[in-house]
Amino acid sequence: MRKMYLAILALIFLSAEFSFAHPVSFQGATSLMSYNKENENELMLTYSVKNYLAAGLTYYKVEDVEYTVPRLNFLAKRWNNEDSQGNIYLSAGYGSERSFEERNGVTLVSADVDWESRKYYTSFQYNKYFRQDTEAANRTDFEMMKARVGVAPYLAEYNELNAWFIVQFEKSNDKAIETTQFIRLFYKNVLVEFGATIGGGWAFNYMVHF
Repeated sequence: MRKMYLAILALIFLSAEFSFAHPVSFQGATSLMSYNKENENELMLTYSVKNYLAAGLTYYKVEDVEYTVPRLNFLAKRWNNEDSQGNIYLSAGYGSERSFEERNGVTLVSADVDWESRKYYTSFQYNKYFRQDTEAANRTDFEMMKARVGVAPYLAEYNELNAWFIVQFEKSNDKAIETTQFIRLFYKNVLVEFGATIGGGWAFNYMVHF
C-alpha cells in the first residue's frame, strides 16, 4: 500500500512538472517550451494563474510564415487514477501573422489530450491558425496534428535522471505524415528531447519551469 501511495505521488508530481505537452502547470509556475526542427521553430511562454488556467504567448515560425499569438490555456478535464493520469486542455488566442511582407490578424485554437503512467505515455495535439485573406494574397489556414507514444526504459525518482523513448507522428495541411523518434531526458526542472526524422531531419525540444 505504501509503495502504491508513493507511486501515485511520484506520478502526480512528475506529470504536473514535466509532461511536455501540458500547456497548464501548477499555480504560480512559469514555463518556457520550445519545439525546433528544420524550417520550423516554436517558442511558448506561459504563466499558470491557477492550476487549471494559464496565460501565455506563442511565437511560431514555419517556413516563411510567422505567428505571434497571446493565448489562454485551460485544463478542461483531468483523470487522476491510481497509477496513471489523463488530461484534456483547450487553448485559444488572437494575434498577428507575418507573411508576404504583410502583417495581419490570426486566430489560434488548440486542443491537447494525453494519458500517461510512469511507464507509458501517449498524447494528441491539434492546432489550427485561421489566417486572414487580403486583396494581395489568399492565405490558406494552417492546420497541424501531432500524435505521440512513449515508454520509459526504467522508473526513476524525481532526483534522478529520467529517460523516455518517444515516437511522434505529425501532419500539417496537405503534407505527408512525418515520423520522428525522440530520446527525452529530464532532471528536476529541465527537460530536453533529441530527435531524428525517418527522412534524416533533426529535431530538438526543451522545457524549463522556474
